[in-house]
Amino acid sequence: MSNTTIVTTEDGSSTLFNCQNGEHYHSIHGAIQESAHVFINAGLRYISSAGQLRILEIGFGTGLNCLLSLAETTGMHKDTAYYALEPFPVDELLPGELNYCQFEGLKNFERAFKNMHSIEDGILRLGPFFELTRLRTKLEETILHPGYFNLVYFDAFSAEAQPELWQPEIFGKIRASMATGGVLVTYAAKGSVRRALQTNGFVTERLPGPPGKREMLRATAI
Repeated sequence: MSNTTIVTTEDGSSTLFNCQNGEHYHSIHGAIQESAHVFINAGLRYISSAGQLRILEIGFGTGLNCLLSLAETTGMHKDTAYYALEPFPVDELLPGELNYCQFEGLKNFERAFKNMHSIEDGILRLGPFFELTRLRTKLEETILHPGYFNLVYFDAFSAEAQPELWQPEIFGKIRASMATGGVLVTYAAKGSVRRALQTNGFVTERLPGPPGKREMLRATAI
């Protein structure tokens, strides 16, 4: 039996509620709205002048960030290598009940969205410019390519639900996997997160958050 239930957020898009840890996968003020604001607008578009995009996502979840990135990079004709870590994948039937592909800009990606949930550990080409690698593993146990990624989506559950992922050494491991000048974006804005990033070789900036949240963080690897 699945430990998640589907919830409709304020912008009309779906998210999931995790009954085990008591948290939603996205903001209840708008799932698509939040992901587009934090990860696409503040992250992907910010470094869009890079040659190939090499993205690491911590917390694949419903696949929404991957779907939005696929749609965005397809329009840019941008080669994208997307690595997603998800040790606890959602029930394989749930993605078919999420309504993301009913929204403008995502309507042509229904098959790709279904396909990205067809693997839990492996490599899949989702389009002419986009390759997804899904790893069913914890970040703490994963060996990452040094100096490889130029964009990181840090989209773990909160520090209350997953404290092990918000430790300074975790951000040190991520920094070691990033190219200089690469960018990490996260919905979080707590001072402890900002300090952990700064301690591990990032310059941080607070940005306006999505609806329902005052601030978010963008960090540049130096």
